[in-house]
Amino acid sequence: MKDVLPGLNNQNIKKIWDIARILELKRKTESDFNNVHIIPAISTFRSAEEFFKSLDDAGFRVDGGFGKLLYISKELGGDRVVFYVFYDESTNISLFITTAKKSKEIPDVLFKYINHERNISNLWISPCTMKEIKDDLSGKYEKMMITYFSARRGTSTDIKAEIRPEISRSIIYRGLDGKKTLEELEYYYGVLPKILEIKLPNGVHFKIDNKGIITLNDGRFDEIFKILDYIIEKIITVKNAINESEYKIFNIGKNKQFRHALQKPWSVIISRNIDIGSMPKICKSFNSEEWNFTLLESVLISGSLLFTARLIDNYSGTKFDISMIGNRIDIFPVDETDIGSSIRFYEFILENIDNSAITG
Repeated sequence: MKDVLPGLNNQNIKKIWDIARILELKRKTESDFNNVHIIPAISTFRSAEEFFKSLDDAGFRVDGGFGKLLYISKELGGDRVVFYVFYDESTNISLFITTAKKSKEIPDVLFKYINHERNISNLWISPCTMKEIKDDLSGKYEKMMITYFSARRGTSTDIKAEIRPEISRSIIYRGLDGKKTLEELEYYYGVLPKILEIKLPNGVHFKIDNKGIITLNDGRFDEIFKILDYIIEKIITVKNAINESEYKIFNIGKNKQFRHALQKPWSVIISRNIDIGSMPKICKSFNSEEWNFTLLESVLISGSLLFTARLIDNYSGTKFDISMIGNRIDIFPVDETDIGSSIRFYEFILENIDNSAITG
């Protein structure tokens, strides 16, 4: 990506939607500006300055700027991986825009920063939200094509399946009839999408995955930013629930010699009582490569619906306690709330316990 955005000034870029206009302008000046990855993130930084300082602390270098849009880079294997980054203080939403390689450079540079920084999280897209995006576009564009998808059905999937609904399954499919095929698999096998590659009749061709990475291969950016609006609206609701949690230390006793911790949780409500018999499988999933939590200690009371545990985020080292009873999961911060760990754990619940869970 060249540091060339002609015609810009500090007044041009104020809100996220301004970025769509800027990217269209850049495409007109650079014929090779294709396969553009847009990675939204949400944070708890108190200001743009605090956000940009965290990037500096993580080894990113600011190489240029246009108002609230900065041009940053970080070294990887002798080369510099570059991004445009925008931060909206009104929503705490940031956008990272890059043509870097999705398989190597984005995970090793951007997601390494996101996973280890406690004040930021990528915008996970749940299977149900992915299906809503697909169905909404299908309703608007009769001739929409899905050329690639990855879908799965797990123990958390509560949509109906006509054939062997008790079986967990994963499916990867590539073909020009992907839209019809996915509809058939949803109906007969009860799967939900995790990755979609979509072609719209207006020329927009993009790929979207459950980590929130949207790759525009062709067409205008406007359609992508409409999807971003929808994803952001969903995640802000989750962030607001997480912000209700709290961890405080009080000194008590006659001489204030004792420390007392006060934990206020945020909560998730699921559509049915937790199946305690499934907890061994769920606990095993905590430490999978995708979720990367370690179970430090747990208590499962035999004959009851109560399960408690302490987890640690292997990326950031953040600890939090969970209590599962009936159809409620309470998440208690330990030391401080980590927005990244919290949102990733919420996505874990959606994909492994109940895909229709909501914050309480």
